[in-house]
Amino acid sequence: MQRIKKGDTVQVINGNEVGARGKVERVINAWYVDRFNRRIKRDPNKDRVLIAGVNIRKKHQRPISQTRTQTGIIDKEIPLPASKVMVVCNSCNEATRIGFRFEGDKKVRFCKRCKSTIG
Repeated sequence: MQRIKKGDTVQVINGNEVGARGKVERVINAWYVDRFNRRIKRDPNKDRVLIAGVNIRKKHQRPISQTRTQTGIIDKEIPLPASKVMVVCNSCNEATRIGFRFEGDKKVRFCKRCKSTIG
C-alpha cells in the first residue's frame, strides 16, 4: 500500500513551491531495471508525483504535423519527487505523516496527528 495515492490532497514541503497545495493527478513509480531492461524491484526513493496546478514550467513546442494541436510556448506540469510532499488530512486540515493499521481485515492509512482514517 502506498502512502500517496491519486486523488489525495498534498502540500509541498521543499523547493520553489513550498506551501502549495493541490490534488495528485498521477503517481509515477520508479523501478530498478537489469541490463535487459526488465523490472527487478521498485525504488521508492525515486517515486514522483504529478500535482494539479503545482510546479508549472514553460515548454517551447514547434509544429510538426497536423496532429500536434498545441504549439508555441505552453505551460506544463512537471512531476515532483514524492519525498517532497506530505498528505493533507481531511479532518485536521494539516500536512501530516501517514501511518498504517488494520481495521478488521482491511489495511487503512491514518493521520499521525489526529489518528483519523484517511480515505
